[in-house]
Amino acid sequence: MAMIKVDTSDTKFSVGVEPRPKNDMEGRQRTDRMTGTPLFVTQLIKLDDDGAEIIAVTTPGAPDVGQGAEVRPVKLIAIPWQQGQRSGVAFKADAIEHVPATTQGIASAAPAPSKGSGS
Repeated sequence: MAMIKVDTSDTKFSVGVEPRPKNDMEGRQRTDRMTGTPLFVTQLIKLDDDGAEIIAVTTPGAPDVGQGAEVRPVKLIAIPWQQGQRSGVAFKADAIEHVPATTQGIASAAPAPSKGSGS
């Protein structure tokens, strides 16, 4: 199984659908093979220079993120798969974190300081 590390440096992500348990065909929640941690799927909206794409990202444990939150998948990988005539790409990440709020853009919205002293 080939795993491809995804470069997310020039990409913005937001939560489309909050995390949900990843279930098998019988409705049982899947777990991480190594740790036994329950797996969750979070729908993310990926936005970059090529446009927008909706991807489902599997993580061990439920990320504490809500719909619309700007987030960052940690160590995102893509896993191409094929079953018979069907094929696709699955996405996994170690975690999904909130993007810290920055002051960029706030300063440009503030009024420019006055140059005169008023006297």
